[in-house]
Amino acid sequence: MKKIKTSIVTAFSIILISLALTSGQSYASESAGKGEGGGLYIKLDAFTVNLQGLFQYLQVSITLMAANPFVGEDVKANMPIIRHELILLLSSKEAGQISTFEGKQALLQEVRHAVNKVIHSTDKQGISNTLFESFIIQ
Repeated sequence: MKKIKTSIVTAFSIILISLALTSGQSYASESAGKGEGGGLYIKLDAFTVNLQGLFQYLQVSITLMAANPFVGEDVKANMPIIRHELILLLSSKEAGQISTFEGKQALLQEVRHAVNKVIHSTDKQGISNTLFESFIIQ
């Protein structure tokens, strides 16, 4: 009887450990991935902000491309400040400014600059590119 209990406890422990390891791997692959040129993608939670005038809002999903893996740690450590700065930046815009292709490109540059400023880095060493995964003005 003691042997059976030990076997059950061992089997249960192995199952729990494998579940923990598997769930950790899937989280890492969803939140970050390798980009072109060895960069690392860092997906931010979606932003929803009122645009200037308070009659329209912007809902946007942004992914950052880090120049090296160490930047990902800096971004995670400073995420509250980064989100704060990006909310202020995004909500300072008017719909007309960011509805054109050129406006969106300029906004991507401003986002990259804002994040690099928070993590005290440059485009070559910090966030090298920013991408929109979704962009809705309503």
